[in-house]
Amino acid sequence: MAKYKYLAKDLHGTTISGVYQATNRDDVIRMLRQKNYYPLKIEKVLQVRDIRDMSLWAKVGAKDLSVMCKQLAAMLKAGIPIVQCLDVLSRQVSNRLLAGLLKEIHTEVQTGTLLSNAFHKRRNSFPLLFVSMIEAGEASGSLDVVVDNLAQHFEKEHKLKQKIKSALTYPVLVLLVASGVVYFLLTAVVPMFVGIFARGYMELPLPTQMLLSLSEFLTKYGIIVLLLLAIVVFVFFVIISRDKGRRKWHGLILKLPIIKRLILLTVSARFAGTLGILLGAGIPLVRSLDIVKRVVGNEVVREGLQKVQDMTRIGSGMSAPLERLNLFPPMLIQMLKVGEESGAIDEMLLKTAEFYETDLENSLLRLTTLLEPAMIVLLGGIVAFVVLAIAMPMFEMMNIVN
Repeated sequence: MAKYKYLAKDLHGTTISGVYQATNRDDVIRMLRQKNYYPLKIEKVLQVRDIRDMSLWAKVGAKDLSVMCKQLAAMLKAGIPIVQCLDVLSRQVSNRLLAGLLKEIHTEVQTGTLLSNAFHKRRNSFPLLFVSMIEAGEASGSLDVVVDNLAQHFEKEHKLKQKIKSALTYPVLVLLVASGVVYFLLTAVVPMFVGIFARGYMELPLPTQMLLSLSEFLTKYGIIVLLLLAIVVFVFFVIISRDKGRRKWHGLILKLPIIKRLILLTVSARFAGTLGILLGAGIPLVRSLDIVKRVVGNEVVREGLQKVQDMTRIGSGMSAPLERLNLFPPMLIQMLKVGEESGAIDEMLLKTAEFYETDLENSLLRLTTLLEPAMIVLLGGIVAFVVLAIAMPMFEMMNIVN
């Protein structure tokens, strides 16, 4: 969408000027002719947008989509026209990116563009699931129901992400604090005792020797170590940002015992919930699998779902190829088989998704409960080692003096 400055004349010969937001010049001409204006001059306005709203990779988050879908569903059920709904939403949402996109969509829909086409033009900013569901809802005439389902889906997705973040925040924070405390002790506190131990003319215990060596190393090369760590982290993120590196990383973490279970629970919940809502909206299975494989969040699973999609494209069922992947839990496969036999795959998948979401929530709670005391013991053990390594030669010196 761009802004166009126009100059026109009405039926009485009065010159009229203004600015109109449209996809191209033809839309501006169409608008002027609908108002019985004769276009004289149309120029595209060069816009300087707020840098906070500019991002080639910016996507609207699940939380903002959930709130928007709830409001849109409520207005549609109340019988408010879609153009008016978009106008209200563009002025109510707090997300600057989403507000700008809704304003553009409102202008397009006002000039006759289908809502699904307007969202499809901005598929880089909206999830593919959202765009496809809007298209299905608009085609079936049940847009209010589809948008309401999307609101529930994105709300669950947001809650799931928040629970995973909450479970990871505590151990990461404790590790950072522990690293900071140890670095401070080794570079600021321990060097104060080096002169005292040197004047003692005694053989230091092994823990003290290790501590002093580590302290001397960090004092001399601490900055270099931090720079190397930063480079390693940067290189790691560069590698996993590429397809081959991300594939190897995702394959590696699926071999870790506890992490593997949590990832497969997350993938199963996301797979079942997304596929269920797509099939429930009337989107064909092959198209639904194409969307699902992009949102599962793991390259190994995505490649497996590509194989399943290829099998379903030639007429095969879905449960048998999924079972051969050996990635999804047996219960999910069994529920799919029941759904295929009864013709209610979408209902079975949504029930399965609820089960795995609850299971994942309980697993994260148990993991957090175990990690909290473990991290406290780790931090206490590190500090205790430093204190004992310093205290042991001090006690020995006192014994010698006595």
